[in-house]
Amino acid sequence: MVVISCTALVLSLAACTPVNRAVGDTQDNPPAVAHDSIHTSDAEVGFVGSTDTAADKLAIDAMADDGISVYYASLDSDASDAAGTAASDTAADAGADGTDADGTDAADSDITAQHAVADYVARAVDIIIVSGIAITDANRDTWEQTLGNAREAGIAVALLNPVAVPDNDLLYAATLTINDRDANAERIGDAVLAVIRDEPHERSIAVTTM
Repeated sequence: MVVISCTALVLSLAACTPVNRAVGDTQDNPPAVAHDSIHTSDAEVGFVGSTDTAADKLAIDAMADDGISVYYASLDSDASDAAGTAASDTAADAGADGTDADGTDAADSDITAQHAVADYVARAVDIIIVSGIAITDANRDTWEQTLGNAREAGIAVALLNPVAVPDNDLLYAATLTINDRDANAERIGDAVLAVIRDEPHERSIAVTTM
């Protein structure tokens, strides 16, 4: 029974992984027939914070205002995992200078962020947003493994205000760049829902939190 169960789980996860496309980025055109989609109030976002906590807070507030549930993982482990509007309160408590709130360096921040992604995969959220990701030669392998695990679980990933993205386009559905001065920018909540629902969207999306 154990072997059968494990085999079924592996097949289930494999079925969640699209071929040659990122999870949440498989549609080039709207479907010909309307289909049921995740309602806004049912959408769950796992948000991995960055050192730019002001931008993180704006994004979390905007999604919460749209009725989207947001779980927040700060680089400061003492300020993590608040849900909904409480997540935006927590984001304000983390450090906003070039270091993490507790003074840890970039390598420690990567470890904290990658653990947060793993936690959200286990929680089976609808999308994981990683804020301020900076892929380097030193962290490339661990980030690709971490995001690859989210892909294998069938969970979409979006990168918010990325510094440097992974080379593998299959690991994320879109990059979201906050630009509240762009009249053509899309509300961040709408952009996130488009990825969750696997609706047609650009790979690089200018978003507004206003």
